[in-house]
Amino acid sequence: MSFRLWLGRDYPRWRRLGIVGAVLWAVVLPARAQEGAYAAPAPSIAALSAVLMNPASGEVIYAKEPRMRLPPASTTKVLTALVTLERLDLNARVPVSPQAASAPPSRIGLRPGEMAMTQDLLYGLMLKSGNDAAETLAEAAGGSVPGFAELMNVKAAQIGARESHFMNPHGLPNDDHYTTAYDLALIFRQAMMHPVFADIVRTRSADLRIESGRGGYGDWRMVPVQTHNRLLMSYDGTLGGKTGFTFKARRCFVGEVDRGGVRLIVAILNSPSSVTLWQDARKLLDYGFARYGLAPAPAVPIPAAPVADDDEPVMVQRTHTPAVARMTPVVAAKAPAKGKAAPVAVAAAKAKAAPVVVARADKVDKRASTKISRAELSSAKPSKPVKRRT
Repeated sequence: MSFRLWLGRDYPRWRRLGIVGAVLWAVVLPARAQEGAYAAPAPSIAALSAVLMNPASGEVIYAKEPRMRLPPASTTKVLTALVTLERLDLNARVPVSPQAASAPPSRIGLRPGEMAMTQDLLYGLMLKSGNDAAETLAEAAGGSVPGFAELMNVKAAQIGARESHFMNPHGLPNDDHYTTAYDLALIFRQAMMHPVFADIVRTRSADLRIESGRGGYGDWRMVPVQTHNRLLMSYDGTLGGKTGFTFKARRCFVGEVDRGGVRLIVAILNSPSSVTLWQDARKLLDYGFARYGLAPAPAVPIPAAPVADDDEPVMVQRTHTPAVARMTPVVAAKAPAKGKAAPVAVAAAKAKAAPVVVARADKVDKRASTKISRAELSSAKPSKPVKRRT
């Protein structure tokens, strides 16, 4: 006699129901326990608008006013970098115009008539948030700042960021310059697909080679830059990001974090202060990873702000003081004689895990920034000069 017939004919109704209930309980309980992490309530954040997105699927895990149009401040520079990478050779030597050199703070300190390679300017753009670097790249890639803004809007539309409009490459205040948290997450998602961009935004510090534009090839200076992304030093798995600040935009941030093979992008607009910005970011990321059954990040204090943290308000006409005391001393060769190779300049990251980034070698890998260890530096011999494409 089959179990089904035995259960149906020989057992009273109440016992049959009890057995079926026990079987269902044994099946459902582990599944509900596994889903327990999903039941965590959505966090309360101080920012006016925010989105938490899974870049692999495009799923929005958390949203607060995701399509509210707001000024993005220097998170604009994510799109600036993306358009630049698509239009300029990394080895191209880009001239600095008087207009670009006079851009309001923050600046990396470019002077009229100087020249720098595209890759160096991108590091200055994304780490130091240099508005002078932004305008220099815009003029080279788009012919002018308005021309470059048109390219930005075309690219944003291609990505799907259709609630955004850009008027400049740096995010300084303009009533017609805005985005949304959702669009910003889309733009960062697209930018992180470019290996050079991903390499730049995970770098903590670097030195930029700036040529004088006058005299021989050896007439140059080094400019140290340091990231403003404090998640790199305080949240495990951070892959990179970009901060922004003006009085109108308040504190903004967009970045990506990886944990256990799960990646999340967090985009935050208009957080009241620097403290609330990083608190908001941690809350959202912990919440998102918990939904995938991953433990929260260890509680690591957020490091103190650099001497000048991100963009200065437009009315404060001063440049950032380079945080040299927070960086490993720069190792650089002396200026070469004619016919010899250019020196290799190295900026060491603050933490042991951070790569040591060469700001400029004779030949630049277009796919990712070159890295070299101190041991290799001491034993390396200069190679022959190579012709650079402009």
